[in-house]
Amino acid sequence: MSESIDWQHSTPSELFLHRFVAITKSGQTLDGYLSYFPQNGWWILQDADNLTTVIKPDANGNPTLNTELFRSINVLKETR
Repeated sequence: MSESIDWQHSTPSELFLHRFVAITKSGQTLDGYLSYFPQNGWWILQDADNLTTVIKPDANGNPTLNTELFRSINVLKETR
């Protein structure tokens, strides 16, 4: 596995295509790559298969984990 990056202090476009490993609230592991989608002045980062939103903006526009579905995430320097 490659080195982690500080995703909470990165811009959404900097996270595009980076590999992530996230743990769901039910304890399953989702291993994939992030896709960046700008939306009406906001943005979301989904898994590359577009199954779910992984990282979304907080009220200030900073990256935050989608805690409705996930309890932790590790974003890696490795890209697709």
